[in-house]
Amino acid sequence: MKDEKHLLSDSAEWMTSSEFVDKEGKIFKAIGESKITHECDCITNESWACIEGRKVYNTYKIARETELKYRFESDNPDLGTQTGEFNVDRNVVYSKFTVKDSTLNGFEIIIKDEDECNVYGTLFNGTELVNTWRTIMVRIL
Repeated sequence: MKDEKHLLSDSAEWMTSSEFVDKEGKIFKAIGESKITHECDCITNESWACIEGRKVYNTYKIARETELKYRFESDNPDLGTQTGEFNVDRNVVYSKFTVKDSTLNGFEIIIKDEDECNVYGTLFNGTELVNTWRTIMVRIL
């Protein structure tokens, strides 16, 4: 059996192409980048997406608790501070998060296949859907 790797396994830079769909079904296309860096005990993911001409930034600080579980905090100027966890099953990362001082919450599934990842996510306000997204990530470095 080959050693399966997931998105957080290695330092890498990724090009992203996304579609965000709001609760009315309106589709917003986005492009962006994600840079994952391993330094000592910390993993950083600096990412941005350009949605309709506006750049949205996320900077994740990720700490590994075990081989299969990570905790993270992310500063997003538009949403606020997200906190959550990543759970790993072979090449798949399952993420769940909340946004501090709000009822915003969501989840994301990231499936890695060699130098490409497929990502599916949702954002809720309490129990009400805000949007969903799907992203294709292609490794560039």
